[in-house]
Amino acid sequence: MTEPAPPFPQIGIIVGLASEAKLARRLTPNVLCSGGRPDVAARQALDLINAGATTLMSFGIAGGLSPTLRPGSRIVATEVITEFDRYPALDSSAKVIKAHTGAIYSSWSIVSTRQEKTEILARTGALAVDMESGPVARVAQENGVKFIALRTIADPAAHGLPPAALLALSPTGQPRILAVLWSVLKNPTQIPALIRTARETGKALKSLRRAVRRLSR
Repeated sequence: MTEPAPPFPQIGIIVGLASEAKLARRLTPNVLCSGGRPDVAARQALDLINAGATTLMSFGIAGGLSPTLRPGSRIVATEVITEFDRYPALDSSAKVIKAHTGAIYSSWSIVSTRQEKTEILARTGALAVDMESGPVARVAQENGVKFIALRTIADPAAHGLPPAALLALSPTGQPRILAVLWSVLKNPTQIPALIRTARETGKALKSLRRAVRRLSR
C-alpha cells in the first residue's frame, strides 16, 4: 500500500532540528535542515526556490517572548522582525491549526535568558523568537515568493535555557550527545533545567505534530 502524497508539493520548508524535519516531510518532500545556523537557512531557502518552490515556510519550535504563551502554544507569523528589517508573512493557516497570530523575532544567536526575552518583547512586541524565520523571509521577499512561519513554543518567556541546550547542533540538526554529557558533567546543577527544557520541547513537538495533522486534512 502506497502512502498518500504530501499535500503541499510546491512549498519548501526550512527547519533547524532533525525532529522538526521529520514532521515537516508529512507536508512536503522539499524540506531542508539548517542545523540551527541562520546563514545555512538562507542558502537552503534559495536552493528550494531554485528547485521550484513557490512558497517558503519556516517551521519548528521557538522560544516564547509573550508571557501569555505556554509550551505547545502555536504561532503563525503576520510578520518577521530582525535587528534591521521587517518581512511580511502569510497567516491564513492560523485558523486551521488554532494558532495565535503576531510577529516573530528572528535572532542570529540563541536567546537563552529571561532578561533577553523581556528586552526583545519590550522592543518589538513579538510573540516568539527563532533563528530561521528571518533569513528565510528575506530570501522569500528578495525572490518574490510567498512566506509562512509556523512555530510552537518550547521554552516560555519565564524560562531560560541551560548551558547544555546552547551547544551547537550537528549539520543534520541532531544534538551532539557527547558534548551535552560533558557539559552536564562539568555543571551538574543544570540537570533540573535540562529536564524541564526537554519536557517543554516535547510538548512543543507534540503540538507541532497536531498542527501538521490539521494541515494535512
